[in-house]
Amino acid sequence: MTRAGGLARRASAVEAARRDAPALLVDAGDALFHAAALGDADTGAAAARARLVLSAMGRMGYAALAVGERDLALGPGWLAREAAAAGVPVLSLNLAAPDGTRPFRGTRIVEVGDERVGLLAVAAAGEYPGGLVASDPLAAARDAAEALRASGATVVLALAHLPEAEARALLRGAPGIDAAVLAHDARPLDAAPVGATLVAAAGERGRALGILTLWPATRGAWADAGAPRKAEAELASIRRSLDLARRRHERVTTEEDRRALRELIANQERRAKEAEARTQVRPSGRLYDSRLLPLTAEVGDDAPLLEEQRAVLDRYGPPPVPPDPDTDVK
Repeated sequence: MTRAGGLARRASAVEAARRDAPALLVDAGDALFHAAALGDADTGAAAARARLVLSAMGRMGYAALAVGERDLALGPGWLAREAAAAGVPVLSLNLAAPDGTRPFRGTRIVEVGDERVGLLAVAAAGEYPGGLVASDPLAAARDAAEALRASGATVVLALAHLPEAEARALLRGAPGIDAAVLAHDARPLDAAPVGATLVAAAGERGRALGILTLWPATRGAWADAGAPRKAEAELASIRRSLDLARRRHERVTTEEDRRALRELIANQERRAKEAEARTQVRPSGRLYDSRLLPLTAEVGDDAPLLEEQRAVLDRYGPPPVPPDPDTDVK
């Protein structure tokens, strides 16, 4: 079985997405290394793989990479130097050296279509590789969002490298942020509002491309423009289950099994009616749509990048695999 993911497929998916509408490409961190601390024997191979990732991100036109602890495995100087060489803006508002100097920018404003998107990035408070320390991310994010608005940003997007619970608390305390992309816990999150902020996460390992579409001209509370489409998919799934349950009901021989299946069928019929009703509701408010695009073989590969990817992996091998939050048991 071929795994989903890979830089070449990501590049192909990004190119296709940009044909549909103006796009902003970002990463909320932990993109470069498999661990925050590397063994001496791993350093050369890990650096080569990370340079390939940065080079690919630069060519894809990433607008920002937030700094996570794993991105600092070779130190902040290495990251700043290599990212600059690749043309990848690296952001972190609240990471600082012991002397108070900040190795990375905290914000930037990017033109996307008719919008001026203000980007900010924060990391969870605490100690980081390379002697860096992250201060309170809430105060940094709140002040930065206000400053971005004052500088003309029409949309403010946060890259929050925080555990999900901490990120949600931060966003409730920083109402000037329109949307946030999370990383740290490695789990994908369907886009949904947290207070006034729309929150999403694509998960890690590059298995999928998270696509979040906004309609900046719309106003009001966040509303999922894709809700009718999702209700139609849910309805189709329920109808398949109903068909299976009805056929099973015809074959079972005990009253106990028939009773259980009748209850299941009644429940599924109720769910089908609810889903069908939702297909007719047209969302109103501040509209968004989101989806996770699995980077499977059907996406296709960027041929030149695929060759580079193969060359690096043939020489250095794949990186060790970090724990999978969906399958690994602690």
